[in-house]
Parts: sequence; structure tokens; C-alpha cells
Amino acid sequence: MKRWSLALLSLILVACGTPQVALIPTPTVSLPQGTPELVHLVCPESVEPLARGLISAYQRANPAVQVMLVQRADLLAWGMLERVEVDAAILTMPLPDARPDGTWHAVFARDGLAVIVNPQNGVPGLTLAQLRELFMGRTEDWEPLGGFPGLPQLASREDASGDHIFFQNVVMEDFPVTLTAFLMPNTTAVLDFVAQEPLGVGYLSSARVDDRVRALAIEEIPPADALLTPDLYPLTRDLLLVTMDVPEGATRDFLQWVLSAQGQAVVSELGWHPAAE
Repeated sequence: MKRWSLALLSLILVACGTPQVALIPTPTVSLPQGTPELVHLVCPESVEPLARGLISAYQRANPAVQVMLVQRADLLAWGMLERVEVDAAILTMPLPDARPDGTWHAVFARDGLAVIVNPQNGVPGLTLAQLRELFMGRTEDWEPLGGFPGLPQLASREDASGDHIFFQNVVMEDFPVTLTAFLMPNTTAVLDFVAQEPLGVGYLSSARVDDRVRALAIEEIPPADALLTPDLYPLTRDLLLVTMDVPEGATRDFLQWVLSAQGQAVVSELGWHPAAE
């Protein structure tokens, strides 16, 4: 009996004193993933939604590459590219004539520079000459143009903006925009101003036009997607991918994808006109 009691007591002591190692889960060691390859891209704010959409679609298919986006006006974006602060740029302005040898570029999309008015303004459209006179400050009333009576309220963009550069080159030519025009810092500001001002008029990417404003026909051609060719809508422009040299590595892979059928499909889905069409 004593022997049985001692044996039982020994079992109880062993059970109580033995650490339950087998019941403690073994920690899972997470092995570090490979560091993604970085691509630094700069673009103007007017096409930032396009750039972000392309980056998102590309990275879903290529998680080993991380594209870092910086937003700068076209002239500032070009400066960053020249100083090799980024790997590539999206530009809405033409390339400068004085640029380094070996600069690589490709057209990847197209849009129109839409001239927008408030929906209350019934002006049907403008010729390029009328548009130039308007932004020179020489049009004192919308009514003779078929619009809402009153002095036009002009919304323009800052000098570094690709929208302004294109508008100056194609519409204004050698004439400056009047100093009485309101300078807007971005596309959203142009949209908000014209949407809230019955006499307002401004310009922006045709892909950014929303239902708060109305895009005018220029030379009787509206900035409809199917008409975005230079020989139809007169304010059609190319959007460029640019690098300082022939792209290599992850930068080359990303840019090739943008130019591929998959990338061009995303361009179309996001509301811009693919370069291939």
C-alpha cells in the first residue's frame, strides 16, 4: 500500500513539475522577402490619376517592382529628370528643343486640352481666333458669342504647367494670357472655379472634365475621345514617357508594360486615349 501511494505521489509530482514544452507552439520565423526594385517616376498633376492607375495595375502583376510617384508641374518634372533625381517622367508638354543627346521618349497616350465653361453658359463653341481674343482679355461680354451675358472670368494655369505651355504654344502663340486671368494651381481648382462661376472659362485635360462643367467645341469639333487626333480636334496633344537615356532594368520593364496591350487597355479604362489607336 505504501509502495502504491509512493508511486502515485511520484507520478503527481512529475506531472506537476515537468514543463509542458510540447504544448507551447513553435514560433514561425518569417524569412525576409527580396527587396523590391525601385522605379522613381514623376508626372504633372493633370495626369496623376492616369499615372497612379497604371502603377497600381502594373504592380499587381509585378510585385517585385515598386514604382514611386512624385507629382510636379511639367517644367519642374523635366528638371528632376535632367538632374537624374528620377528614373522616368510623364510629360504633357513637348520635349524642349535643347535637350541632352540620347534622351529617349515614346508617346503612350493622348488627350485633348478641353476649354470648359459653366453649364449655364450657352456659348456653343469657339474658333481658335476667338479663344485667343478671349484669353488676351479683349472679349468684354459672352453674349455676342452666344453665351451668358457678362464679362468672361478667365482661369489659366501657372507658367510651369504643361497645360499652360500647350495652350500658349497652340492657342496664344506670341500673345500672352491677360494679367487679369486667375492663375489656378491645379486641375481641381480650374474645375471648381468654372463650376461655381457662371461666367467662368478655363482649360484642362479632356479626361478630367466632369459633369459640373461643359466642354466647348473648338473649330466646331468637340474634344470627344473618337476625335482626338491633331487633324480633327485642334487641341489634341500627345502624352510622353521620357528618360534621359535608353531605359534599362525595372524602369525599362515598367515602360514597356505601359506601351503593351495590357498597359494601353488600362489607359483606355482610365479615360485617356491610347496611343495605339
